[in-house]
Amino acid sequence: MLTYRDGTAAKDNPSLKLHPNSFLIQLYSDGIGVTNPIGPKKDEHKLTLYYFVLEDLPDVIRSILQSIGLVGICPTKYLSLQTNRIKYFEPIVKDLNYLQTAGLAAQTFNGQLHFAFSLFGSR
Repeated sequence: MLTYRDGTAAKDNPSLKLHPNSFLIQLYSDGIGVTNPIGPKKDEHKLTLYYFVLEDLPDVIRSILQSIGLVGICPTKYLSLQTNRIKYFEPIVKDLNYLQTAGLAAQTFNGQLHFAFSLFGSR
């Protein structure tokens, strides 16, 4: 099975060229509905969740809940206004830009792990 690393975007990524043994971070978003069935107001509250998975982990590990990291939760209606979207995504984009340009190094017992990010999306 092919992965992102096999594509041209990964081969052209400057951070991955500098650190070829980096872990790749994949971002996801999902919409959920939360309801309170008790009480006079039984409305559904729609939320948008953003989370990440380390792409290079083995499939068996990547599929367990503990390997998924939460980036943020936001009421979906809040994201309908551009000013709110800018305010919500600004710190996330800032962190992702830093990861894309500099990466993130974590010290281990026998060296360092380097994390990098490159943007690609789908609808």
